[in-house]
Amino acid sequence: MMTYAEYNERLCDKDLQEFFEYLQLERADNPSDESIKDTIAELKGLAMNGKLDGKTIIELRAQNKIAADHAEHGKTEESLAEIQQVLRICPEHYAAYYTLGFISFEQGNYEEALECFKQAFEYNPFFIDAILRIFDCCACIGNTSELCPLLSKAMALQPNDPELLETRKHLDAGTYPEHLAKYMEKDPIKNELQKLKRMLESGKSEEALEKLKALI
Repeated sequence: MMTYAEYNERLCDKDLQEFFEYLQLERADNPSDESIKDTIAELKGLAMNGKLDGKTIIELRAQNKIAADHAEHGKTEESLAEIQQVLRICPEHYAAYYTLGFISFEQGNYEEALECFKQAFEYNPFFIDAILRIFDCCACIGNTSELCPLLSKAMALQPNDPELLETRKHLDAGTYPEHLAKYMEKDPIKNELQKLKRMLESGKSEEALEKLKALI
C-alpha cells in the first residue's frame, strides 16, 4: 500500500487514474483498511474532477482532521471554527459536512445530522461513510425511507463495496449494526415520538393512532 507521502506526491503531479483503479482492487482485498476507502473518496470527490489543486487538498484534509479530532474529544467550538475555515476555501468540502454531521449526531440531533450527511453524500457519492451515517440517522429517527435511493446511487458507483453490501443486508432485513444500540436506547420515547411524527406527515393517521394507544 502506498504511503500518504507518496499519495500526496501523486496528487500534486496529477498522476491519479491508475492509482484510483489500483485502490479499487485493494478495497476489495482489504475492506477493513479505512485509509483506502478515504483515499478513494478524496480522489473522486476533490482531486480527479479538478475542483482543487493537490496542495490545497492536502492542506484541507489536514485541517478537517483537526476538526474531526476536536469533535471526537467534545471540543465543539474548536471543531466548528476549523470547519468554517475549510468551507471558506471549499464550500463543497464533503468531509467538512461529515464532521458537522458527527457533531450533531453525538448531540442527539439526528435530523440535523442527517441533513449534514446527505449534503456530504451529494457533494461526493463515492464517500461511503456518508451513507453509513445516513443509515445511522435514519435508524435513530425511525424511518429509513430516505436511505433507499441514496444507497442505490452509491451501489451503482461501487456495487461490490463490502460496507455498502452489509448496509443493504441490514436495510432488507430491518436490522441495525450493533454500534447503534447505545444511540437508539438513549431516548426511546423520543424515538417513538419521531416515528409517530413521520406517520402523521405521510398521512398514516390510523396507524399513528394505534401506535399511540400501544405506547399509552
